[in-house]
Amino acid sequence: MQDILDKLRDIVKKPIFLKVSAAIGIIMIVIILISDISGGDDDPEKRPTDKISFESADIYAAGTEERLCIMLSEIEGVGKAKVMLTITSTEEYVYAETQKTGSSQSENSYVIIDNGSQKEALLKKINNPAVSGVLVVCEGGDDPKVCEKVYIAVSTALNIPTNKIYVAEMK
Repeated sequence: MQDILDKLRDIVKKPIFLKVSAAIGIIMIVIILISDISGGDDDPEKRPTDKISFESADIYAAGTEERLCIMLSEIEGVGKAKVMLTITSTEEYVYAETQKTGSSQSENSYVIIDNGSQKEALLKKINNPAVSGVLVVCEGGDDPKVCEKVYIAVSTALNIPTNKIYVAEMK
């Protein structure tokens, strides 16, 4: 055993060993730097999901506003209507999870599926953006009976309380 240790000490003391070790260390550092620069998935431009989620919230709001305008204008006394939604969040992705329970603790993990060339978490559902307020401007907004119909219709359609809805008369 002592002979092996002596031979290793002799090898380490040789100048060629030091040069090779230093070269290997420098090469490893360069490889790490290159992988961080070129292959990092943390680059915001390479993550289209961030941009898509904001766009999808805007698309959701615009589509919902348009459908509400159509439906509200069909209610007697409302007349022409314009709707504006206030959205407080983007879409929320909910992934399927499995739960392993032991005697003293439990562990959750995502369900992973093999999608051809890559593995990804199994998407369970997508929650729509949260609506925090609605403004309705309509021709019949000065009539309390019409306002009440609008409050009920919007509250029912969006599943939000009536205190988050405001109805006003159109000029």
